[in-house]
This record gives sequence, structure tokens and C-alpha cells, in this order.
Amino acid sequence: MARISRTTWLKVAALVVAFASLTINFGLIDLVDGFTGYVDQARNQVLDVGWGAVFGLILPLGLLAQLRAPERRIAGIQQTAVVAFALALAGAAGQKGWYVALAAGIAVASAVLVALHPTRRTFLARGRCVEPTMLALAAVAAVPALVYAARTASAQRRDLPPADAVSNGLHHWTVMTALALLVPGLVLLAAARTSGWRVPAVSASIAAAAWAISCLRAPPSAAGSEGHAWAWAALVWAVATAAAAAWRRTSDESISAEPQLQVS
Repeated sequence: MARISRTTWLKVAALVVAFASLTINFGLIDLVDGFTGYVDQARNQVLDVGWGAVFGLILPLGLLAQLRAPERRIAGIQQTAVVAFALALAGAAGQKGWYVALAAGIAVASAVLVALHPTRRTFLARGRCVEPTMLALAAVAAVPALVYAARTASAQRRDLPPADAVSNGLHHWTVMTALALLVPGLVLLAAARTSGWRVPAVSASIAAAAWAISCLRAPPSAAGSEGHAWAWAALVWAVATAAAAAWRRTSDESISAEPQLQVS
């Protein structure tokens, strides 16, 4: 009987973790419900979409990118590690230990994926040159994102309503903090030009667009919203980021065949 390759195990593990994030952790349900109210008519639109953006978009996209040519998409695994780091920071800032525990679980999954990855030695690699457009976009998003993160972390520490914005016992205020950290953080990761760098860039743009659209569909005073003006600004930024990722499209070669990569 043929031995199952390590790459096959990587794809299986990535698929299992992505499926768990979408289903058991309500990533897909909260994302859909935030926009439609199909499950809960009295939904918390922005907060539900925020949970869905992290666990229904960002985390699964990095994982599912490994199902095709994973040796060319190490950035998707790096993205998983960034999610764990952002959740840990958000949990600490919001004083919610269960978020730190969740972050630890994702970090363990990320470590397993790195161990199985065909180009795992390049996990800490960076491109020979920084992508200036992505770096500029990350800088533009950094200040408003950090202000938003500070506000949502404060709301979590004070246990502000709505009390029913909860998934698996975790209130959504903290995941909004993580989302605010992830959006510029993933674009900064894309700026490093690791193999598959467009995965974090596109993930950040889609997540930011989802948050913006949820704010535009909700009243300006909705929990988690910064008003329609900021929502429009975020949507423009998201479109610009996606366009920049598409415009800067280059052939993704296997890292093992790219002499320009160096390990930091």
C-alpha cells in the first residue's frame, strides 16, 4: 500500500481546521446571519459579521489556499499564525482568557501545518524586497484600525451590550479587536512578499469590505459600527488593496526554486 505523502496530510489537516472554523466555530453561520438575519432576526449585524470575517473568511482562506500547490503559498500558513497572534493580543487586551486559549489552539494547528508543509523551512522567510504598495496600504489602515481595536477592547473589558453577541461562549467585542489588528497586519505580511503573498492581501481586503458593508447596512449607532463615513473609507481601502494585489500579480514560483528568498 502506497505511503500517504506529507503534503497530502497537510491538505487534510488544513481542510479539517478550515471546516471546523466555518461550522463548529460558527464562522459561516455568523457571516451569513450578520447580513441576512436568516438564523436570528434580532441579530447584531456588525458584531456577527466581525466574527464571520475572522472565522469564516480570514482563517479558512489561508488554510484552503493550501489545497492547491501549497509549496507556492506558505503565506497562507503564516496567515494562520497571524490569526492566532491577533486573537491572543485581543484576548489579553479585553481580559478574556478563553480567547487566549482559542489562540493557543490555532497556534498548535498552525505548528502542525508548518511541520507538514513541503517548504516549512521557509516559514520565516521573506522576499528580497518589500512590496511598497502593500506597505503603504498597511500604514494607511494602521491608525484607524488601532483606534478601533482600543475601543472594542475597552467595550469588552466593560462588558458593554449587546449581551447576546456570543459564539461558543465568546463575546464578539474581542473578535472585533482581533479583526482590527488582522486587517493591517495581513497587508503588512503581504508586503513581505513571501510565496503566496496575495493570499493575506486578498483576505484582508475581503474582511475589511465585509465589515464596511455590514456597517452600511446597519444603523450608524449599531454596536461595532464606526458610522457610514468610516465604512465608506474602509470599503474604498479594501477595493484599493484588492486591486493592488491583482495589479502586482507575478508568477508564484516554488520557494525551493526561488533564489531571491532569504531566511531572516
